[in-house]
Amino acid sequence: MNNFQAHATDLIDSWGPNGALKDYIIRFTNKLDPNGKEGLGITWPKWDPAQPKAVVLKDSILSPLVIDDDNYRSRALDYVSDLSIRHPI
Repeated sequence: MNNFQAHATDLIDSWGPNGALKDYIIRFTNKLDPNGKEGLGITWPKWDPAQPKAVVLKDSILSPLVIDDDNYRSRALDYVSDLSIRHPI
């Protein structure tokens, strides 16, 4: 797995000529639903806080988008939440 990350690299996937996210963004802005007819890529899951899922961009020609658990920020979010409880503004 390639761990290279840089700011704004998702813009190519969002708006580039072969951007994997472009159709999802267009459908979402027009219909408030990123999913199209069956067979048009992966089904973007509706957000569920009990089982958070995210669309992940992969460096793969065969499957550039996959659905994965959205838990990579959970420790950081728990820390911020705990910090705000201990030291309220």
